[in-house]
Amino acid sequence: SSALDESSGNFQTTVPARKLVEITKAAPGGCVISFDVGTDKVKVKAGRAKFTLSSMDAEEYPIIDLGGEASAVVSTNIQLAELLNLTQFAMAQQDVRYYLNGLFFDLEGSSLTVVGTEGHRLAVAKLEVKNSGGGRQLIVPRKTVLEMLRLLDHSDDEITLSLGGDHFVFKSGSIIFKSKVIDGTYPDYRRVIPTAVNNRLVCNRVAMKEVLSRVAILANEKYRAVRFTLRQNSLSISSNNQQNEEAEEDLDVNYVGADLEIGFNASYFLDVLSALKTEDVEFNFGDSNSSCLILAPGSDNAQYVIMPMRL
Repeated sequence: SSALDESSGNFQTTVPARKLVEITKAAPGGCVISFDVGTDKVKVKAGRAKFTLSSMDAEEYPIIDLGGEASAVVSTNIQLAELLNLTQFAMAQQDVRYYLNGLFFDLEGSSLTVVGTEGHRLAVAKLEVKNSGGGRQLIVPRKTVLEMLRLLDHSDDEITLSLGGDHFVFKSGSIIFKSKVIDGTYPDYRRVIPTAVNNRLVCNRVAMKEVLSRVAILANEKYRAVRFTLRQNSLSISSNNQQNEEAEEDLDVNYVGADLEIGFNASYFLDVLSALKTEDVEFNFGDSNSSCLILAPGSDNAQYVIMPMRL
């Protein structure tokens, strides 16, 4: 860590942010960093190293408008980080359906629900919050979500989210981060969550993750398809590829339901198993053409829906 030299009092200036960050990261540990502010240049000294950066008048820097009416939500750093980590992996990337390239925030009363989907899978997680306004729905861009995760320090410090009509503001300590939201209509995620699921499997989360990781080694590299063969208290996971290579492994499970064979993208399952931190995980199946509902046993705070694959 380094310290700033405050001997010359207060000043305002603007400098290239990325270059200044790289300078401070590369500075020797424990050294004092000093700034000599000129008209169009800023001299930075870090230990024996000297840098001259271009600058401009601080008065010309755009003022951040924090927006008008918004619903303010209060939570903690660690709670928001957990909420985002439970859902962010399901966001689309550069999808032509631009409204999927982010997370959907659905605020209703004291419940904040966050949703991510790219069309083949769905992640839904909810959190109880303090809400000083009314209900609000908006789509937060992918880049904003990832930046928030970088800023969150996983502490119990309070953070405030302001959900406006066309903006999103994140406040944590001395940090204020504002983003535009995506203008679009998000799919009705509630209709996607299966209700008629008669086949229930419960198993150890880590064991399932390890078996899937091994079997997926010989899955088709593009589609990552694996086959689930379900019998009473029995699960066999298998895969094959275009080189006629095969993998298969059995797993001890608690399964109650009909005999079933169904295919899924192994990567989608592994993402869910990595996001959840519970000891056990619950899988709910319909038939071989129905989506799978995944959750932690006895809780619906996080729900995942994965569409099947044709094998």
